[in-house]
Amino acid sequence: MWRLWAFLGLLLVVAAGGVLLLRSGIFRKQVRRVVLISIDTCRADYLSCYGYPRRTTPNIDRLARQSVLFTNVITPIPTTLPAHCSMLTGTIPPYHGVHYNIGYKLGQSNVTLAEILRPEGFTTAAFISAFVLDSDFGLDQGFETYNDSFEEIRRNVFGSERRGGETSRLAIEWLPKRDKGEKFFLFLHYYDPHLAYEPPEPFASEFADNLYAGEIAYTDCCIGLVIDKLKELGLYDSTLIIITSDHGEMLGEHGEEDHGYFIYEGAIKVPLVFKLPWRTEGKKVDDVADITDIVPTVCGIVGVDVPPAVLAKDLSVYFESRQPGREGRHLYCESMMPTRYNASSLLGVVTDRFKYIQTTRPELYDLVEDPNETNSLIEQQPHQARILQDRLKQILEQTVRTGASESVELDRQAVKRLASLGYIGSDNVKEDYDFDQSGQDPKDLIELHTSFYRARTFLLEEKYEKAKSIYQELLLQQPQFYEIHFNLANIAVQQNDLAAAAAHLAEAIRLEPARYKLHYNMGLTCISLGRFEQAVNHFTDSLKIRPAEPEALVGLGLALLSEGRFDQAIDHYTKALEIAPDVPELHSKLGLALYQQGTIDDAIKHYTKALEIDPQLFEVHNNLGMALAESGKLDEAIVCFKKALALNPQLAEAHRNLGMVSAHQGKLDEAIAHFTEALRIRPDYPDARRHLTDVLNRRAERTGH
Repeated sequence: MWRLWAFLGLLLVVAAGGVLLLRSGIFRKQVRRVVLISIDTCRADYLSCYGYPRRTTPNIDRLARQSVLFTNVITPIPTTLPAHCSMLTGTIPPYHGVHYNIGYKLGQSNVTLAEILRPEGFTTAAFISAFVLDSDFGLDQGFETYNDSFEEIRRNVFGSERRGGETSRLAIEWLPKRDKGEKFFLFLHYYDPHLAYEPPEPFASEFADNLYAGEIAYTDCCIGLVIDKLKELGLYDSTLIIITSDHGEMLGEHGEEDHGYFIYEGAIKVPLVFKLPWRTEGKKVDDVADITDIVPTVCGIVGVDVPPAVLAKDLSVYFESRQPGREGRHLYCESMMPTRYNASSLLGVVTDRFKYIQTTRPELYDLVEDPNETNSLIEQQPHQARILQDRLKQILEQTVRTGASESVELDRQAVKRLASLGYIGSDNVKEDYDFDQSGQDPKDLIELHTSFYRARTFLLEEKYEKAKSIYQELLLQQPQFYEIHFNLANIAVQQNDLAAAAAHLAEAIRLEPARYKLHYNMGLTCISLGRFEQAVNHFTDSLKIRPAEPEALVGLGLALLSEGRFDQAIDHYTKALEIAPDVPELHSKLGLALYQQGTIDDAIKHYTKALEIDPQLFEVHNNLGMALAESGKLDEAIVCFKKALALNPQLAEAHRNLGMVSAHQGKLDEAIAHFTEALRIRPDYPDARRHLTDVLNRRAERTGH
């Protein structure tokens, strides 16, 4: 009889499904596939399964009906790169150290979910959709496949973003290549809901009155393709699928058009859905949760240890039939973006009911009674505010650490790619965890931030006069804000008004003399103005601020070359290469100095080294060709000139050089064609015109015409 009851008890355990199987550990052993989907810039309240009145997300809705849906989820920071660092490490920005999209890289001391799962036999792959999550910024840690190269470029020529359709296609191509029974972790990132809102048809027409909703609807369609593929492959039922977002979008609330500045609900409240393996019953959980909870929850389901640094919560306790008791969670959020305007930071703590925001004028909101955060209770409930302020201090004392992230200097192409996504700034944020209330309040500067955003958009669209007009108005309001002068200088350069650029940079340096970038830009401007000695001084000042900065090392040598101080330039570049031996521009400029000095063989060596480091430097191919031609190696020179043109067909100098070599070889028709093309590209190219005239005269003498 005892054996019969034991057998019946086992049947009851099996029938109970995930709950007791999860407790016994059997469920964990069977979870072999995890798919994490992040919809960038996705407010929770724009998904129809979260109550949006229009049917924006039919595919996610169907999945949610079989899932555990968390209704009250926040992100610790409303900015793409740091939020994804939190999502994939289970830690908040004070711990992982990434606070902004520009200037930061996730440090190796952080452990990502991919790094946790890979040693457990999981194949790890990520397909991301925007340059802001490029592998250069550290999120590729632990991924065997990290696809951040885009085939179909959206909106801009810098390859900064791809549509969700391409991301889904890559995932659909990747999934069938998995061996039967293979364990895998797949991370998919969709960027479409981010500004600008440009959904493709039919979503553009269907949601013409709300294109942001249209972008979310399009992204849902793309996600549906991946879900359908999982079903087709027989993997859907056994796969843990998680759908969430890195942050929301303010959409004009509290005066903010997009995200990143404030930490109100529109920016930090996001969806979070767990579709559990072999579970079909749906459930909603109203307790407060965080996207950092994803890492410990996946670890709990899969059955692996959570890294000690992860203080987030394993949400699998909610997957049981009973509702766990509330434990009074206090969740952290921040925005350091206001510090770019010399304002205080925004540091927040969120509970099931309240949100406290520490800044110059602190704020307290009852999120149950006032979900739109229109009425601060800081004066009515000072005791509650003090309690939450103390808890905020405790969180920071437990988590703030130095050296967690790495600084990353962006080259010009990277700056352009981030700018094309709307991320423009000459400087990083300040990591401000002080509770000093003497600074400017971010709320007072939201119009300044909005105006900066508008001007930034005009800059991106190359509408320089409109951008200039906004900056000039801002200058009347904030005459001590150096970045206004910095941007006006950039516009002046684009408009070829170098004197105005120098004047604005001089004022910016007066306001902020310790900023490397200002001296560097002034050095470049002085070279263009022929003020070579001033250029040398500013590059020298920039190197005092950042002694090993490659840009400034290149710039100082260029200033010396411009003055004709070849020996000093060569000496400088030689010493610079001891500091930064793998910077191709240093080899290139040293090659140029040696060439101009007449040391051709050494110039060839450094040009060749520059191209070994970066074969895409078309100007170096051209310069190497000139040095080879000088050495009498005409066939090799021709190869270099043609490589330069393959990389940049509009390089008039390469056509001029090919024309000269062709003329030297007696190939007059080829020479004429190249000189003519050089003049088509640069009609004011006197050297090409002179050589064309000479060759035409030679041909006339030869033919008698």
